[in-house]
Amino acid sequence: MFKKGLVAVALTTALTGCGVTAVCPPGTEIEMETAGIPAKASDELKVIVLPVDMEFKDAAKGRLQTVFRNDLEATIEGTGAKLVDRKLANKLKGEIKLAEQSGRYNKSGVPIADLAVITEVTASNLSSSFSEAYSYENDDGETKYVPAKCSFTTEVKAVAKVVSLPDMNLVQRIELGASDYSSTETNNSRCPISNAQYTGMASEAAEKAVAYNFELQKLLAPSAPVTAMRQCEAGTMVKVAMGSKKKLEPGTDITLSQIHKSDEGDIETFTLGEGYVVKHEQDAVKPNFSWVAIDEEMSLRIRKGDSAKVVPEECPILNPMCHLNQLGL
Repeated sequence: MFKKGLVAVALTTALTGCGVTAVCPPGTEIEMETAGIPAKASDELKVIVLPVDMEFKDAAKGRLQTVFRNDLEATIEGTGAKLVDRKLANKLKGEIKLAEQSGRYNKSGVPIADLAVITEVTASNLSSSFSEAYSYENDDGETKYVPAKCSFTTEVKAVAKVVSLPDMNLVQRIELGASDYSSTETNNSRCPISNAQYTGMASEAAEKAVAYNFELQKLLAPSAPVTAMRQCEAGTMVKVAMGSKKKLEPGTDITLSQIHKSDEGDIETFTLGEGYVVKHEQDAVKPNFSWVAIDEEMSLRIRKGDSAKVVPEECPILNPMCHLNQLGL
């Protein structure tokens, strides 16, 4: 349905060349259609993280299982989703794993969670290389001596499967992997390493594998339904039911999407595009809601109840370790 004035507002915004920097005042609301399947807020999402599997023997096994589980739980809590109690997760591990194999989780009563995270460590490999001592002359004519050393690399890999409950459908398969490096001055070309040193390196790699993988953060990023739309000279914007309590701030990128149900009963998500929180420090973000600027095309399609989801920031500019990990270095 065509909405009056939207073309003119879009033109005005385009000509100004800068983003939307003001919130439309009350009284500029635009009538919206209502979504057939309204989106739920991420606050309602419950996630159960099962104990981590590791089928092979390894000196760092216990530590790796602990690090992966702790860091996955911390990541999930950071998205705002609710974690199922760990004691209950431990108790239900066998039941859910069996359900994964059969394809159905038969549990009566209220569902314990919406999603289950099933993780397995698939590899923890240690490699070493020996470098002989050598000397060289620098630009000032000074002779520099470089002692012999052993360099160590530990690479850790895991797979986290996110499945929906109770139907046990695979929502997403996430590959986790990272490496840690160290070196020791020595003349021993066999490059011995203690279990404690190896375990420390494996733990560091596991921490980076979770911290620098953003698939889980994207999947569980804070989301909420669209509740209203306004249009004025500043632009067109929608109100979404999440704000500073979910760490939104002016300029935060937001993905907007719709939920559809097929004739066969399958639920599908259709992405409309992206908007951003209006760039006004005082008016754009309140504790429980915020105003998101959208373009003309999206304004003609978006409905009350459609989903607005935060686009998580990946590697911060000032975090070189994150960028190196993303490059596989």
